Amino acid sequence: MDGVNRWVLAAMIGLAGALVAGCGQQQLEERNVALTKQLEQTLQQNADLQAQNETLKEQNLAFSTELEKARARLSGQGPEKGPVKVQRPKPEFGEGVETAMVGESVHVTLPETVLFASGKADLKAESKKVLDHVASVLNKDYAAHKIRVEGHTDTQPISKSRKYWQDNLDLSCNRAMAVVRYLNVKGVDPKRTYAAGWGPYKPIATNDSAAGRAKNRRVVIVVSPQ
Repeated sequence: MDGVNRWVLAAMIGLAGALVAGCGQQQLEERNVALTKQLEQTLQQNADLQAQNETLKEQNLAFSTELEKARARLSGQGPEKGPVKVQRPKPEFGEGVETAMVGESVHVTLPETVLFASGKADLKAESKKVLDHVASVLNKDYAAHKIRVEGHTDTQPISKSRKYWQDNLDLSCNRAMAVVRYLNVKGVDPKRTYAAGWGPYKPIATNDSAAGRAKNRRVVIVVSPQ
């Protein structure tokens, strides 16, 4: 092969190499551009998700705050807490009876001393006058409401009356039933009344003092819309 031909062959080989190298560089550049776009899209999606997460956190915080407010309005269970007392011009349930609104329900609280002797579930003779008035109001002003009578005690173990009751829960149930039966006798429809015993498990005051235990020994008549 003469010198000219060798030069032409070398030139052709160089040109082919340059073309291959050029194509490879172009592909790399195109791939880099595509990857850059994907990265930008991913970053944007991540930013959008973070924004959505912050919005959800704010909404959750607002919901939790409103829920706590609602719970505080509807009930205040636990030691030293209880339903918020309100003045009700009508109806009046009588002297010595506490009335409170808890949501849409009326809570009528009667202390143990009004209804029962210590450790017993037989209504006192004088308690019947109080319950007569309560029954009258229930029949007149709450004729379409359901009525739950709850018995509550303190945490002191049953001692003197242990032969009658297994424990405080047993005593609270029987006290609630005694009140329900009396209200039924006084015309309150049995179909809308029932009894529940909580024993010592829903205190409204501390059980560490005599005064607190006295508050916890009670019957609550819960009057709710049907």
